[in-house]
Amino acid sequence: MTSFTRKDGMPIKDPYEILGVQSNASESDIKKAYRSLALKLHPDKQSGTLTDAQREELDKRFHEVKDARSFLLDAEHAQNKKKYDANLESERLRHAEEQRREQTMSSRRKRMRDELKMREHMAKKTTGGASSSNENRFDVDRLRREGERLREEYSKREAEVDAARKQRMAVERATKKLDKEDRQVRLKWSRKKVVVGVHTKQSLISIMTDFGEVEEVEMLGSKGNAALITFGHESSCKPCVDAYKTSDTMRATFVGRRKIDDTLHGNQEVIDDGLKSRRGDDENLEDRKMRQAAERERLMRQMELEDEGQEGASDTYQRTEPLTAKQTQEKLSSLFPPAFPDIPENKNLSPFEMLEKYEKEIFGRIDIISRQNE
Repeated sequence: MTSFTRKDGMPIKDPYEILGVQSNASESDIKKAYRSLALKLHPDKQSGTLTDAQREELDKRFHEVKDARSFLLDAEHAQNKKKYDANLESERLRHAEEQRREQTMSSRRKRMRDELKMREHMAKKTTGGASSSNENRFDVDRLRREGERLREEYSKREAEVDAARKQRMAVERATKKLDKEDRQVRLKWSRKKVVVGVHTKQSLISIMTDFGEVEEVEMLGSKGNAALITFGHESSCKPCVDAYKTSDTMRATFVGRRKIDDTLHGNQEVIDDGLKSRRGDDENLEDRKMRQAAERERLMRQMELEDEGQEGASDTYQRTEPLTAKQTQEKLSSLFPPAFPDIPENKNLSPFEMLEKYEKEIFGRIDIISRQNE
């Protein structure tokens, strides 16, 4: 097989093509193709009317078929066959990638590529003499560099267009999400106070239809006491939230940026009410905010306990009234200043100075004990 392979052991001609089989053909397929060609090309099977040239050509093909079969099936060529198959696969993938690029390539880029190939071809045809060859080689290199620069610019523009498209799609998705959140309201209710004991999608649609067209209802959580309502128009959200603002059975809140706006608006109302109360009431702004926070915490805790099935939770919280602003202030005032020893050393010290003095003494002793234990 010295005439069939090169020095590196690779075949000069494609053995698969010689046998007429695919590159992924099995051993049985190769043997079958070889037997068929061998019977057809064997010298003993040739007609007596053939010329010497024709006989020589058929004999040459017969030996090529034998060499191709030997390369593909003999154990001594197993490593070279494996390497050859890997090269064929790589070439096949490269060809497939070129076809894909050809199909996706724009007409402008195809025209640039064809023009570059034509210039390179013309430069090779016009070579003549050493000086002319050097000049043409310089032109070819220049054209190749120009082609690479154009390809890089094209790739950069494609990347920019793709990034802009992705950013535009992200903005559109975010806008759609915000628009949907503007039409949504989150409901939470006490299961013990619901007439039928539980709310379903149909019952919620029946209730929410009073405020506008309901587009979607999504049940939330595992307790079955929360849902997300999507109205057909955002104008239906505010009447729903206002209707359940003071209800102890169900609460409705905005979603997304509407929730933020409502929170800011509510804080502003608290500030305005606090400023008014300073002029005609003994409850200042800070006391009012503390009282409202305690009231909200009480209501939320009451609903959670009712959901968990704790008996008497509602009665307990109904009996426990929140402290008034004056009672809250008196309770806080009773905690400070703490009682200090009535000794001459403390006579001229303010409560804060006495507190600082005894803190230093206590923490100093703790540091001493800690160092001794170490």
